Amino acid sequence: MTHAQPCAQPAPRSPFGFVGRAGRAARALTTAASALALAIGALTLAPAPTHAADPITTQEYFSYYHLDSARQKGYTGKGITIALIDGPVDTSAPELAGANITDKSRCTIEDSPENARHGTDMATILVSPYTGVAPEATLHSYQVSNSNSVSAGTCKVDGKKLDDFGTLINQAVEDGAQIISISQGTGIQGADVKWAVANAIARGVIIVASAGNTGEDENNTHLGSYSGVVGVSAINTDGTFASYSSWGNGVVAAAVGGPFITRDEVTHQPITTRGTSVSAASSPACWPWRVRSGPMPLPIRSSNPWSTLA
Repeated sequence: MTHAQPCAQPAPRSPFGFVGRAGRAARALTTAASALALAIGALTLAPAPTHAADPITTQEYFSYYHLDSARQKGYTGKGITIALIDGPVDTSAPELAGANITDKSRCTIEDSPENARHGTDMATILVSPYTGVAPEATLHSYQVSNSNSVSAGTCKVDGKKLDDFGTLINQAVEDGAQIISISQGTGIQGADVKWAVANAIARGVIIVASAGNTGEDENNTHLGSYSGVVGVSAINTDGTFASYSSWGNGVVAAAVGGPFITRDEVTHQPITTRGTSVSAASSPACWPWRVRSGPMPLPIRSSNPWSTLA
């Protein structure tokens, strides 16, 4: 996952030579590829833990992007389906009360409390009625295993993983997603992921992926390195590049990475964090009205992003 704490080391050189290269992604969005079919998997969800009654109702990215103005203009994501490939989403979280979320996971995963918190946070950024960038969008969540979570034994059939990134991207496309949000470190991927990305692009599905939190040019280890994927780095709320944020040739946008108010995975008390996970989920690339209004420039920083939508 790509949450980060604010004490990460400064970036050794300015990454803005790489940020904003939307042309490569735009060209790749027209690339045709063979569509892949997937069998429908089983839907599973662990029991949700108990939470405090009061929801978190304010976030820095919400005010930075004037998302209150977006809602007043009717930009709520209604009619759009977003796929989230991450840890499980706890729909009992008070921030998600009333959100339209369906678990589409293909197998059972035993997640750590940290990973479970991460998936819930990303869903909150996307569709929370309080602070979501698209509060009326439909969210499909897909659990993926990583170093913090393991399969309970149902995620491999005939030697094939049901929850690898290629399979889940294809499944999200088949399930009708127009946007796929991935705030997970993926590492080096094989040809199946490349074909899944190509399949999504050929069918007009936008994939948004976080760049990582090592403060280095390391995007070759993340999905943003693939042509057509919108790789997202992090900025601070004053518009400066975040020292913890990674970058690379696949990064075509930057968005607010924090501070983000979440909850401690054990005590459920509010805490603050930062990371390109937040950037990817809150990025203008994930704003679903862009799906209907056509390609638009992805701002690195804008004091009034609604000026182009008025």
